[in-house]
Amino acid sequence: MTERVGGGAVEVRLLGAVSVRIDGRLVELGGDRVRALLAVLALARGEAVSTPVLAERIWGDEPPANIGPSLHTLMTRLRRAIGADLVATGPAGYSLRLDAEQVDVHRFSRLLRTAVQTDDPTVEYDAVLAALALWGGRPFDGARSGWLDDSETPRLVEQYLAAVERRADLRVEDRHYGEVLALLRELTAANPLRESLWLRLLRLLARGGRTAEALELYESVRLSIADELGVDPGAELRALYAELLTGAPEEAEVLRPVVPRQLPADLPTFTGRRSALAFLDDVLAVGGSEQSAVIVAIDGTGGAGKTALAVHWAHHARTHFPDGQLYLNLRGYSAGGLIEPHDALQSLLLGLGVPNDEIPGALEARSALLRTLLAEKQVLLVLDNARNAAQVRPLLPGAGGFAIVTSRNQLRGLVAREGARRFSLGQMTSEESTELLARVVSGRPYDVAQLAGFAELCGRLPLALVVGAERASRSRSADITKQLADASDRLSALEIGDDDLSSVRAVLSWSYQALPSDAARLFRMLGVYPGAVFEPPAVAALAGLDEVEVDHLLDVLVEANLLEQASASSYQLHDLVRLYAAGLEEPSESQQALARLLDWLAQTAQAAKLARGGRLRFALLRKPLDGVRPLTFGSDAEALAWFRREWATLVAAVVHGAERGHHWLAATLASGLWDYIEQERSPTPAALNASEIAVRSARAINEPLLEAVLGNQLAVSYGLLGRIDDALAQFLSSLTLMEAVGDPSGISMLHSNLGMTYQRKGELETALQHLEQALEYSNEDRSYGAVLNNLARTLCELGRNEEAVENALAAVERHRRVNYHRGVAYALDTAGMAYRRAGDYEQAISCLVESARLCRELELGAAEVPTLIRLGEAYEAAGRYDEARAAWQQALTVADRQGPSQHYDRARILERLQTAPANDG
Repeated sequence: MTERVGGGAVEVRLLGAVSVRIDGRLVELGGDRVRALLAVLALARGEAVSTPVLAERIWGDEPPANIGPSLHTLMTRLRRAIGADLVATGPAGYSLRLDAEQVDVHRFSRLLRTAVQTDDPTVEYDAVLAALALWGGRPFDGARSGWLDDSETPRLVEQYLAAVERRADLRVEDRHYGEVLALLRELTAANPLRESLWLRLLRLLARGGRTAEALELYESVRLSIADELGVDPGAELRALYAELLTGAPEEAEVLRPVVPRQLPADLPTFTGRRSALAFLDDVLAVGGSEQSAVIVAIDGTGGAGKTALAVHWAHHARTHFPDGQLYLNLRGYSAGGLIEPHDALQSLLLGLGVPNDEIPGALEARSALLRTLLAEKQVLLVLDNARNAAQVRPLLPGAGGFAIVTSRNQLRGLVAREGARRFSLGQMTSEESTELLARVVSGRPYDVAQLAGFAELCGRLPLALVVGAERASRSRSADITKQLADASDRLSALEIGDDDLSSVRAVLSWSYQALPSDAARLFRMLGVYPGAVFEPPAVAALAGLDEVEVDHLLDVLVEANLLEQASASSYQLHDLVRLYAAGLEEPSESQQALARLLDWLAQTAQAAKLARGGRLRFALLRKPLDGVRPLTFGSDAEALAWFRREWATLVAAVVHGAERGHHWLAATLASGLWDYIEQERSPTPAALNASEIAVRSARAINEPLLEAVLGNQLAVSYGLLGRIDDALAQFLSSLTLMEAVGDPSGISMLHSNLGMTYQRKGELETALQHLEQALEYSNEDRSYGAVLNNLARTLCELGRNEEAVENALAAVERHRRVNYHRGVAYALDTAGMAYRRAGDYEQAISCLVESARLCRELELGAAEVPTLIRLGEAYEAAGRYDEARAAWQQALTVADRQGPSQHYDRARILERLQTAPANDG
């Protein structure tokens, strides 16, 4: 190709969309008038075109008021687009410094002249084929010019159609009847009034012994021409019709069409996937329109069984496709590298019987030939393991076709542009998994429970199931789950020798390697995320990116089926994908990522605590790390919802952070979780373990204040679980630390908690001593109110009910003064208990009703249950039995909603409901 003056090969394309490529790069030309100017100059073959001629060919009968300046503007834009050195100005006008071979129209004309002038059929055919390969659609697309539309376009279209007809004639001479027949059907559909095409089609049908079909087609052509033009068909077509009616058709040897049967064998162990099979059956039953193809896109993570599903269904449905089934593995995700569309088309055309030397060279020509050969045939096309929509699009059939495409990519482009019907293949159900395992390990003495446990260890991923089961079938162990449960590297246990196709790790690696670098980085980082479900703000902190960028990268991972969307705003990794991601860890990268995440969780937990009415009793957090932007909350309910949603992650993060040496971050995060644990009043084993680890982390970095605060939290948890001696020991240890630090608020807190613990142990005088010391050290309303409330409960246990009421009401006042509504609810509950024991049932009822209302508003279910029990007792003592039963019934409802943590209170409620009088009478 000729080099431009400034360097770089230039190619101008006019057969289709007007465009210019320089060194293969598409140039932005601008508006439709600039494209028209380029086309007019390019058609001139380097000759100068005068200003009047340019004006007439660009604007026609509607020139601008000032042609000179307008043309100068267009010329400036053209020079800016393609380079000033390519546009010449001379006395005779303007021209392009291009060789004729740099313009596709001139190459097209030269090749057609070669075809006409040669006596060698092979040379003629090659020239015609090369010319047709240049055709990109309607000429001058995107250029606005009446001269181009009315003069040049019809001339070029006529040359194109004549070339197509000559190609058909040459193929008929070589007896490629099937190929030509399909081509002529396509061309007559696109050009219904071109009689020369109909002549060829009808003659070919007649030669193949299909005279009746030829006669029917003639009648439809005759009607179309009459409707459109108001005349009869031309003499040649009418003569052929007469010949069809009266004479014996010319016989010809018509080649039998190739019927491909390329489907791989079905898997004998294929099981389940009933919803996916039903989806495919429904698509087949509904079909498509006469103008469109049916495209089904099956996506899912590596090893999900997409190929097995497509092949199994294809075998089941093959009677609906009597003209054959084509199958091609596009290797979009494999060790061997993907198959380019150009090569894929060659494989498909060979499968349809097209000789290798007759397959066109250009991608567009190959694609068009495939559509032609599949036209009006019932052929199923299975395109397996596609990388993306761009790889698949040239391989799709035309109108009336049916194709199944499988990919780890969601192929959103096919859904949007080609109207593909997508089915996302996820994990197998538990039932399907055990059924598949039972088939693979047939004859081994495994029960359903063992198979179900094994399936969960495999993440119910079909590839993992069959590979793991194959290994298990060779094991002597009677427990099928033992190998996987004991494996330190579960992914290594899910592979067979050096067979990459039977290795979960290898299969997932091909998906990972196809990711852009920024998405791959995020995927690695997700391997250290401690929770099962995550939301974009947390991931943004993990990656050190803003949420907009993270949203995009998460979407890339979802599209690649390496990530699942758990809800509209959250994501999750399949268990085995998580293990694979964790194995990709780059230590420095992951340590920094985990540090940002821990800090984000701690900062956000603090914000949630403050939104819920909490206070910063101890200043433990530091300035957020770079890239950490914690959430803010507009209400108590919003903050509480976040705690509940993220609780499992928060607890796991404390443990994970400590294990990775982030002791400060893990410990401070644990300190921010206390308000929620206290509210729930029933620490889970995981939460208790995290609290114990957090205390050790604070000790490891010699932070006595932090250790004392965390030790206090741990001791309260022990107390809530009934481990009173452990609680006392931890409280006393933390008090020693706090006294060494010299923090009055902390000392008050620990004395108060020691008082309540001794009260529970029955050592009431010792309890009073600690509570009195707590009051001495208390220095603000909220903590003072909490100590007063604890003191009131202890006095109540001593039978000093009037003092108890006095202290409880004082606590209420203190908490109301600082708008600490949770404290108000707790103190009113104590006041109600004290009033009932003092015999003032109406005051007790009043306090307890208000306490229960506040608990309900603040979603303090764990506190609401005992308050409602006491309310029922107060009603019962007042002789209001119906109201007592109603209160206990409400307590039972709340306890059931809270779950197993309320088993003790639930037993108390049921006992009272069984023994209470039936009614007030």
